[in-house]
Amino acid sequence: MSAEEFCANVESGEVPVDCHDRLLQIAYIYSYHGSWNGNGVFDVVNKLHERGWSFGQGDLKFNRTLDIFYLAQIAAGIYRSDEQSDADVVPSIDDFDMFYAQNPQLLNQEAWRQYYSPDFLAQETSARFYRLPDLQDLPDSGDPLGAPRQKGIGHFTKLPRWAYVATRAAGISPTLSVEAVTEIALSILEQSILRLQKDHPSVQPYSATQARFWLKYMNIDYSGPISKKQAWRLNNFDVYLAQAGFDVWAWEAHYSQKLWDSVEARIAPLDPDLDGTRKSEVNWCGMPDGYFVKAMTRLRGWEPEVGNEEEIEFLTAIAVKETEGIEVRIWDYGLRSHMILGVIRVAFETEWEKHMEDLKRKIVEADCIGESQIQPWTQEVRKVVEPYVKKWGVWPAAVED
Repeated sequence: MSAEEFCANVESGEVPVDCHDRLLQIAYIYSYHGSWNGNGVFDVVNKLHERGWSFGQGDLKFNRTLDIFYLAQIAAGIYRSDEQSDADVVPSIDDFDMFYAQNPQLLNQEAWRQYYSPDFLAQETSARFYRLPDLQDLPDSGDPLGAPRQKGIGHFTKLPRWAYVATRAAGISPTLSVEAVTEIALSILEQSILRLQKDHPSVQPYSATQARFWLKYMNIDYSGPISKKQAWRLNNFDVYLAQAGFDVWAWEAHYSQKLWDSVEARIAPLDPDLDGTRKSEVNWCGMPDGYFVKAMTRLRGWEPEVGNEEEIEFLTAIAVKETEGIEVRIWDYGLRSHMILGVIRVAFETEWEKHMEDLKRKIVEADCIGESQIQPWTQEVRKVVEPYVKKWGVWPAAVED
């Protein structure tokens, strides 16, 4: 049966989508023509959900993270077939069976367990927003787009991404020193890894040396001026990574594998044992090619809608620390942390719509977000914070103190 016939039969209901492989096939057909013209992972997941289809079962049905994960895996398989395969025959849109046979490790029904911990995937935030895996990187996503180095399977982006977020926070915090931000970031990273290791012993242990290296790599000690535009720039770590702006293997120029992975390096920061002169294997793609890479990063599912656990915990801790000892009535809505906590607090108000309008007015007056952007911004923040609001039940007294 051709792809066109299969698609028509499935969409008409003549052929039921009643198993994982059948849903994979229709998703493969929807995704086949690259990531353009409505075929990106976010476009395809909407098509699937509109028809009532999901890769998840039970509580994971319509889990946005899980469904987009499989679409990202399909995209990775298609890309590997087109650009990286040495095979004489590349699967066409009609050759789903061949495509699956070439990529079973990416597509099987249990594949997600290699990438996501069940607890992380089951979170309400993961169900509502697309999040990157917490156990290992998506295929080829740790390298520049189009130039994967095939240096093994692991979570190579975890520490660089964490360090990037911490560095940005240190650069824009008006009240916290670099040292204070660093200590908060290190503590949360270590706790996050320890929790994950309890159920997943294969997770790489916390390493003081590795953590400090990546903070230095991201220039956390930078003391130059930061414009308001830079401060409010979105988290583009995954875009920069795909553009070869970062090299997740940069440590190889400074540390031998033996020292990098040593027990001693885990306990305390150690000095490098290499001279750092080895040239990086990646080269930033520049512009205008960078615009294409930026678009493809999102369309292939390499850019999340919400950050990982340590990122959310870290930014929450920074927000609480920045508002410590400051009365709610004199919060500065020119600060991101005050704005986010303002949205959280409104959720506890009886007449929250009225308070939200007042909050939006104050934020716009602070000249950080324009009138045209304030409504969608507050809506998205509410979606993220709602699960935490439900857990608290009441406005935490600690925030008022």
